[in-house]
Amino acid sequence: MSESPDVRVSAGERERALDELSRHFSIGRLTAIEFGERAARVWEAGDRRQLAEMFADLPAPPPPTTPAIGGVGVARSAVRAGLIVLLAIVTWFGLGNPEWLLLLAAVAVTVLLYQRVRGRT
Repeated sequence: MSESPDVRVSAGERERALDELSRHFSIGRLTAIEFGERAARVWEAGDRRQLAEMFADLPAPPPPTTPAIGGVGVARSAVRAGLIVLLAIVTWFGLGNPEWLLLLAAVAVTVLLYQRVRGRT
């Protein structure tokens, strides 16, 4: 069964395309500006043909550069957790109420556990 290029792009396909662009960027095939432009176009792509256009001038995807155990999922989870902690600290100082810190920490733990259960990390 061949996949039509006119099929709408899913969120998972966009994430895989961004991971592939990241690998090309990390080994120097794309500049930071090119990477940013192509990443924005990935989010705007409506179908697989538009998504494939981002890779027309690039060779086959390079192998992943992250270890198989942790991979990109762990890095994303760490960034998400860090952002939630930063938000908690800003909220704590802004409102002067330390209970917000506990609430946001609980949200961070819940999000990370949910991702682990779903197999995203």
